Amino acid sequence: MLKHQPKTLAKTLSFIGYRSPAEFGLFWDPDGTMPWKEFYWALQEDPGLRFVREATLKELALLGIDMPFVLDGRLLRLAPGADLPSHPPAAEVPGRLYYGIKPNILARAQEFGLNPAGRGFLPVCADRELAVRIARRREPEPVVVEILGRSALESGIPFLAAGPGLYLVGRIPPEFLIFPLVRTSVPEKSARQKPAPAPKPAPPAPGTFVVRPQYVQPVQAPGEKSTTHGGKKDNKGGWKKGSRKERHKREI
Repeated sequence: MLKHQPKTLAKTLSFIGYRSPAEFGLFWDPDGTMPWKEFYWALQEDPGLRFVREATLKELALLGIDMPFVLDGRLLRLAPGADLPSHPPAAEVPGRLYYGIKPNILARAQEFGLNPAGRGFLPVCADRELAVRIARRREPEPVVVEILGRSALESGIPFLAAGPGLYLVGRIPPEFLIFPLVRTSVPEKSARQKPAPAPKPAPPAPGTFVVRPQYVQPVQAPGEKSTTHGGKKDNKGGWKKGSRKERHKREI
């Protein structure tokens, strides 16, 4: 059941996902789709919208409330008649742009640069705080990388303007990246694989018998009487019997 007035909720979701997606670090792909999970993660930043699920969008559709996008499997898809937000080539970009990454890919980024994963573009931000917000949707403690935006643009790397302070780029080579000073152990520890488990001992060869401590019986001297009867220790006489034996030895 919806927690807000359906029409009010639909307007709020339309503003976030369609009217001003760049404000929330969102963008639409050229085919008019956006991963549902990215829209959902952005909604989680607002405590009043954390209740929104896929079923919420389906319920709004069943109520006949028009929205600029619809749920299509695991994607949001622009509704018929909704224009694709414009992403024109950027004529200028700030000298510094920002992008947050997971610590376990820091070493790889230092060697190969930044590449989009799962989508065609990387959303890079003029505002560091927005970059941190976007990165924290995937990683609680991201590493923020600085991008020499103006130098990259002048070298021929194209940027698209996705909205105020948000730019889309296909790839950033490492020579245009500035990495923060972090402990050397951070990327190494994150990238290190778990140690392999110790090998199990080889099973005994067929026909062999492994001698275990519980199988070994105490060695009995020749002529010595067993102190057990039927597996039970002979305690007959107790301490008195032992005392008499010692006294007899001294008399001899």
